[in-house]
Amino acid sequence: MKTQKNPVTLLIVFSIWLGLVLGCSSFRKAMEEKRIEREGTGITVSAEDLYKAYDANEAEADKLYQGKSVIVTGKIGIIDAKIPVVWMDAPQNSHIQCSFARDQKDAVSKLEFGQTVTVKGKCVGKVLGFVSLNDCVLQ
Repeated sequence: MKTQKNPVTLLIVFSIWLGLVLGCSSFRKAMEEKRIEREGTGITVSAEDLYKAYDANEAEADKLYQGKSVIVTGKIGIIDAKIPVVWMDAPQNSHIQCSFARDQKDAVSKLEFGQTVTVKGKCVGKVLGFVSLNDCVLQ
């Protein structure tokens, strides 16, 4: 028995194929942009100075840091390698929250409480009282 090739079926199959190709290339491009951003330059600041900037004037600190790559050095106060996330000590019993990508889980698990580390991440501003960095990598 011969199968007929319906033009509508061919159009649907072609549309799905095209969507997959374009979707995968967009995803690949986004991942490459994120990698370049993580490996590129950033604003260097200590955990203490970053916290003080947000504590003094959150709006001004957002202008300086929010949405930008920052390189922060500080002492580890809390580690959760399962998530993975690290909180750096800051003045007034506060912390800088550094959230890492899942591919950084092994590196984070090797860190120790009280260790001084430098991380690079994208500053998202003050969230629930903590200055937060996303997409962090150890430097």
